[in-house]
Amino acid sequence: MMNMPENVLDQFDHLYKLQPGVATKIKNFILKTFNYQPKIGILGKTGVGKSSLCNALFGKDVAPIGHIESITRIPHEYPVGEGSGNIKLVDLPGVGESQERDIEYKDLYSKQLPELDVVLWVLKADDRAFSTDEEFYHNVVKPHLVQGKPFIIVLNQVDKVEPMDKWDLNNSIPGCEQQKNIDAKIKDVAKRFGLDTKNVIPVSCRKKYNVVTLVETIVYAIPKEKKLTFVDSVLNENRSEKAKEEAKSGFFKEFGEFTNTVLHENRSEKAKKEAKIGIGEKLGGYGEKYIAEDAQDWGQKIEETIGYFVNNTVIKLLNELAKHVFPWWPFP
Repeated sequence: MMNMPENVLDQFDHLYKLQPGVATKIKNFILKTFNYQPKIGILGKTGVGKSSLCNALFGKDVAPIGHIESITRIPHEYPVGEGSGNIKLVDLPGVGESQERDIEYKDLYSKQLPELDVVLWVLKADDRAFSTDEEFYHNVVKPHLVQGKPFIIVLNQVDKVEPMDKWDLNNSIPGCEQQKNIDAKIKDVAKRFGLDTKNVIPVSCRKKYNVVTLVETIVYAIPKEKKLTFVDSVLNENRSEKAKEEAKSGFFKEFGEFTNTVLHENRSEKAKKEAKIGIGEKLGGYGEKYIAEDAQDWGQKIEETIGYFVNNTVIKLLNELAKHVFPWWPFP
């Protein structure tokens, strides 16, 4: 559990119009969100650089991820990450093994995939054939991917794509000819796996190339309530302003939706009607449209939910809490 400043949390007990029990639910929600451990599934054949990718992202090398064939029959979980919350990296077995394992792994994946927040599939950019990965994905993994589950292919070691000698050493980016070949590889992989090209991210862990983009892609893909602790787990050098703002925005949206539900459940019908009218007045000309839509999007912005009931005190408290727990928090 993270070290939370109880004196700040306790201030929720004294907020205007929060009924008994509501403050406790809000505090529990904050504690749960700030302490959530994202589960990141990682797949790929031995030698594609799964361990180096983990090290590049989180600053910690997970040596067992390169384990030999004899111990790949079960998934292995490893706590990794720089922040206090950390994440769980789940190393899933299977790629590159015999077809006899398919039946065994189908059952394994049907149980594991729903528990993961995002799945990363690591390929070597300079490999000429991905038939084994492609077949395993379509026959074993894809049938058990819940619709909407974030799935990202990491095209690793792009600095080895020909012509290797054209890598721009000064800027640590691919040369023009390399970039053309990398782009062609991305399109080919996306077609083989039936994905959008935006879900195929080229990186070079050795050259520290495009790791920030991979982090941003993951942050945008995972559920909003799970963005904070993922961003907190990656190396500070990989936390772009975009990633931090997306994590903050995701938290506020989820908090707004949760709080609106709690307040709505604990309010009488008369109070609910008065609250809607009150918010409509606060929003001025937008109020009529807001009420006409029956406030279907309550919680989309924290300013349009609990902020109006407690004069924005909640926003200040949340920022104070978050800044204490997450030193990188983009404080306003």
